[in-house]
Amino acid sequence: MWGKIAWRLFWRELSRGELWVIAFSLFLAVLTVVSLSGITESVRSALYQRSANFVAADKILRSSVGFNEQVQQQATALELKSSRQVQFNSMLFAKDLMQLVSVKAVSATYPLRGELKLSSSVTDATAAASLQPNQLYLESRLYSLLNIQVGDSLELGEKVFTAAGVIVAEPDAPLSVFGSSPRVLMHLDDVAATGIIQPGSRISYRLMFAGSQQGLDQLETQTKELLGPQDRWQKMDRESAIGGALDRSERFLLLSGLLGIVLAACAAAVAANRYSQRHARSVAVMKALGATTTMSRKVYGSHLLFVVLLSVGFGLLAGQLLVQLSQWGVAFWMPEYLAEFSLRPLGLGVLTAAICAVLFSARPLWRLAAVPALNVLREKPDQLNFDPLHLISGSVAIWLLMWLFSGDIWISSWLFALCLVFAALLMGFAAVLVRVAKPMAAGQSSALRLALANLRRRLWPNAFQLITFSLALFLTLLLYFLRSELLDQWQQQVPEGAPNQFLVNLTEQDKTSLQQLAAQHKLTLTDFYPMINGRVLAVNGENFADEATKERPEQRQGVGRELNLTWLTQLPDNNKVESGTWFTAQSKAEVSVESQMAERLQLKLGDTLQFSVGGQVFDAKISSIRKVDWNSLQPNFYMVLSPDLMQGFPATYITAFYLDMAEQELLNQIVRQFPTVSLISVDTILKQVNDIIGQVSVALTFILVLVFASAVLVLVAQVQATLEQREQELAILRTLGAKSVFLKSALLYEFAALGALAGLFATVLAEVLLAVVQQQFFDLPYNPHWSLWWLGPVLGVTLVTALGAWQVRVLLKMSGSTLLRRALQN
Repeated sequence: MWGKIAWRLFWRELSRGELWVIAFSLFLAVLTVVSLSGITESVRSALYQRSANFVAADKILRSSVGFNEQVQQQATALELKSSRQVQFNSMLFAKDLMQLVSVKAVSATYPLRGELKLSSSVTDATAAASLQPNQLYLESRLYSLLNIQVGDSLELGEKVFTAAGVIVAEPDAPLSVFGSSPRVLMHLDDVAATGIIQPGSRISYRLMFAGSQQGLDQLETQTKELLGPQDRWQKMDRESAIGGALDRSERFLLLSGLLGIVLAACAAAVAANRYSQRHARSVAVMKALGATTTMSRKVYGSHLLFVVLLSVGFGLLAGQLLVQLSQWGVAFWMPEYLAEFSLRPLGLGVLTAAICAVLFSARPLWRLAAVPALNVLREKPDQLNFDPLHLISGSVAIWLLMWLFSGDIWISSWLFALCLVFAALLMGFAAVLVRVAKPMAAGQSSALRLALANLRRRLWPNAFQLITFSLALFLTLLLYFLRSELLDQWQQQVPEGAPNQFLVNLTEQDKTSLQQLAAQHKLTLTDFYPMINGRVLAVNGENFADEATKERPEQRQGVGRELNLTWLTQLPDNNKVESGTWFTAQSKAEVSVESQMAERLQLKLGDTLQFSVGGQVFDAKISSIRKVDWNSLQPNFYMVLSPDLMQGFPATYITAFYLDMAEQELLNQIVRQFPTVSLISVDTILKQVNDIIGQVSVALTFILVLVFASAVLVLVAQVQATLEQREQELAILRTLGAKSVFLKSALLYEFAALGALAGLFATVLAEVLLAVVQQQFFDLPYNPHWSLWWLGPVLGVTLVTALGAWQVRVLLKMSGSTLLRRALQN
């Protein structure tokens, strides 16, 4: 019997529109979670697919002893593309001349991602060529260093090769602006004939894979037990310009997604309270006619189930449609992007609906069914009653949604705690402000005083409205400034006109000639940084273990390679001393260490490091630890020595300058005039960093539009929650002779006051959180957002007043008799 009653009531409520409030809120929650999680997942996937172009593969397994054939077999079984690569240093001979080179031997399938460009001409980069056995392709400066031409013979190990051309571009070329040994590319099949690889040789083996993300994830999972201590999956270097840009983009997208989750939870909370309040009298009538508490719970529980199913279905459909549109947009903008269908956003959407229904709506419905029949005789206006268990269940729901979406328990807990503190402070502050307004509302002889009286009379409902208004405005403001100012600030770290050409291995004689050439062509050179290679051998007399060979694992692990060392008197602009002091004129035998290197080597102030430079060994005491901005694309060093230590050591220099694309021909003149100098262009790096920033900007714009729309809908739902009470108040006032203009003015003043307070609170919270986000999340310097302080209140007043006036416009047009009749019917 209860089933028929539930079904009839369900359709009656649908026709009256009351169930649409909770239905639309759950739809909004599901839509927000599905679309935000799907969009952020798509953009993140696109960014990492693009980043694969910088390592020539989607996933790389590195080893120091050889290729792991078992992993190769698993990759073949998963139908993944694969390639092989070997890297080592060796001497390259051309008649009587020789040069230490960095050799990369690749298989025929290289590269799996990106593009390899080879040229058969030293002077013409358009003379395309392909890598064949018995051939070597060289970095262009090697032709000057070895005094050879294309077609000459070269000796590498025990094998004679032909100099076939030059390397124009490699997808996985070193991105360091400091350069390295000149590069040589050869076919993997020729490595054995060189006889270079012997037991104990320092060789880097790389198995490279490309394919679907699902297949790559399966490969990493299935091969965990097959990896030895010498095998490790290569991760994106977060200290590189590209790695840092991708890392920051993930943080932007994750934070914006979490903000959308909070907004979705607010929508569900408003709907749950609205539904339970409006149906209290209906339950009382049902009980007066003989219904039991159990029957009432079954009736309204079935309503909730119908609404959840309806909301989930349409929410999943609409959310997935938005995800598909975003994937189409990304693919249109980045043609190489391969969109992949993921069940995760849909699963999160279903979980969101379940969590919101159970933890937000179960408790109000449970209390709703317990309403006594005696309430039929009571003329008690609706009011918001705080239920501790409901608040706890709602808080748990918000935290669960954050955690499920982000997968990061720390960020979720941090943001959740911030929201709790904000809600508590806002509730207390709102109560104080409303009570302070009591004397000003005395008499109610004007529209303004009537508005203040209404604010005070609905103290706790208004305080709760103020929280939701403020939170909606706060999320919109925060995401707007993330989208605009923070992205601009991030992009300004690589400003227009930043150096894009680096010259390495300059001598003292080259410095003078280069300065003359720069003056002639109006180029602005950066400072000349002295540079020399050296090793860190020990700390406080304790030798470091060799990281490459993993000998004596009980020892502290070292760097395992030579470092680029420099000596400076002035602290570089993109460095900040975190502890200790920078060198003074009296500094002797001191060293400044980069903070991440200090953490890796477990170093602290006062430790003594032992260095080996050019066969000479010396000690230096750590006098400072620096934080370095690796995203600046400026010369940066792990170790900076005091100048007194490097007297007598021969050194080369590095400098940089900006060159417009239209003047690229000047680079050929520089290469010819300075044949021993390495010229490194970072135009590609700069372009990719700016492309990544642009993609994140577009993604955040889309998310901002969605979040703003969600905020507007939450505001609408919150205003609707008070319409019945406002209808009763208007009926009484119109009966007492109040004019429509007077009542309209009072309502507008009330909404404007709520909007102003909400805008002010949202501004304060947004400024605080932006400061934390700038400094802690993205390592950006904090700058006050002055425009926020007028935009927040203005947006609050405009938005809340406009929405409030739009919601009550019908009530204001009704006559006093109509309002009174409707109030009595309710």
